[in-house]
Amino acid sequence: MQKNLFREIAFCTDFSENADEAFLIAKDLAWRYGANLHIVHVMVTFSAPVHEAYVPIQYDADFVEKVTEAARKSIEERYADQLKQKQSYTANLLSGYPATEIIEFVKEKGIQLLVMGSHGLTGLAHVLFGSTADRVVRKAPCSVLTVRLPEAENETREEA
Repeated sequence: MQKNLFREIAFCTDFSENADEAFLIAKDLAWRYGANLHIVHVMVTFSAPVHEAYVPIQYDADFVEKVTEAARKSIEERYADQLKQKQSYTANLLSGYPATEIIEFVKEKGIQLLVMGSHGLTGLAHVLFGSTADRVVRKAPCSVLTVRLPEAENETREEA
């Protein structure tokens, strides 16, 4: 096995069950290859139509600070605490449109493998909502591993 096949691996999270499943794979791959694991969360910023143009909605600075701190805490508790003692990682909080921010991050950091969850939407739901994972797969300059929940968990979730 080539130890340095991947030196930089990014794991993207929206804190969903699918992301949690993808994390298990990302942390294992990073450990096996001795790679630095970049844990990435994109805080979505919205735009509102104003006279046929889109302008960013202004957020209260206190609100932004609270959301940022909550995301940072979630990364530490959900992911960083699960890493092996000497496993190298960085936590990265970005803001903007998720697919665009993820692709820019990958380019800037020289990421060789991107791991992310896929919700597996099909049919009309996929047409209406699209998928961040789909957009990233199409435009990323590196390999992308999308992870779905095991079938049994997926069926249980759909029934609820």
